[in-house]
Amino acid sequence: MGPFYRHTSQGMGHFFDLFYEYPALMVIFVVGTVAAGIYFWRKNKTE
Repeated sequence: MGPFYRHTSQGMGHFFDLFYEYPALMVIFVVGTVAAGIYFWRKNKTE
């Protein structure tokens, strides 16, 4: 494991390994986070 894992638990290291092995997961995660952020921002803006 590289310097990215120096201060993380082993479970967190495996979590990051998933993103390195499957770049599509990173894309899905980022798109989902952005979509959720936009959803909540618009929801709070209309109220």
